[in-house]
Amino acid sequence: AIVITLLFGVTHAQEYTADPLLIGAGARSLGMGSAFVAVSDDATALYWNAAGLTQLSRNEIQAQHAEQFGGTVNHDFIVAGIRSTLGTFGLGIVRLGVDGITLSGLEDPTQPLSPGNRPVATGATGTSDYVLSIGYSRQIRPKLSVGTTLKAIWRNLDVGDGTGYGLDAAIHYRYDNHWQVGAVIRDLTRTRITFDSGARDSIQPSLNVGAAYKTKIASLKGRILIASSFVLNQDTSEAEDAQLLRTGLEYRHNKGLSGRLGLEGDHFTAGAGLEPSGRFRVDVAFLENGDLDNTYRISASLYF
Repeated sequence: AIVITLLFGVTHAQEYTADPLLIGAGARSLGMGSAFVAVSDDATALYWNAAGLTQLSRNEIQAQHAEQFGGTVNHDFIVAGIRSTLGTFGLGIVRLGVDGITLSGLEDPTQPLSPGNRPVATGATGTSDYVLSIGYSRQIRPKLSVGTTLKAIWRNLDVGDGTGYGLDAAIHYRYDNHWQVGAVIRDLTRTRITFDSGARDSIQPSLNVGAAYKTKIASLKGRILIASSFVLNQDTSEAEDAQLLRTGLEYRHNKGLSGRLGLEGDHFTAGAGLEPSGRFRVDVAFLENGDLDNTYRISASLYF
């Protein structure tokens, strides 16, 4: 029999494969500890809270690439937010891949394992998830917006391929110029993924709720943003249960330079951003992990 040999980092990464979007999107939000459900004011709102897409003041395309856990996991996405008289639309695609998994077998597969019949590498394989998301948001009251995201999932495993569809529902409310809240129900209809072998996987619904406060501070020549969120009923391992409470802080200078700090459970995060012009922004994020390698992410936005 062939044995698939996995590093611990791969095993950890596959905890997220129930829903590839759980790994997050955008260096700005990740630098804030993923406490973004009530903020959601850029194109990545398609993933965090589609109702927030109505906050876009201009069209945006954002892309990200990250190699996590020593390069074991590759995470790429590109997303666009488009404003119109009918509402705001979002379109994005995510790829989450675990590449270079070693396949091993015995030197003589017809004989049992022994000092003279040891495992040897027989090849390599990989797994990947692709998610195509289409979102729509509309303001139904002066301060209240709703949104939805339709997701199509393709899962490519060594043992077979699978497809599935899911639906997220979201709400965003701006209480005043400072306070805002948001909530999103992921996989509202219990996303089911069917494999060509006939096997099925399912993603249960989860709820992400949060609040954010922002204010201008003249003495600092910029703006402070504080955000927090909590996730309920999300599929996680026991090791990740503590990561469901998230908090984040962002300082944005009037000249376009930003700094960020956050906590995703007990994992420290930090980040920075630079917007040298009204057409372009770049963000970087640092995600600490005590068990696995620390991760750096970079994303770039183009406005038009």
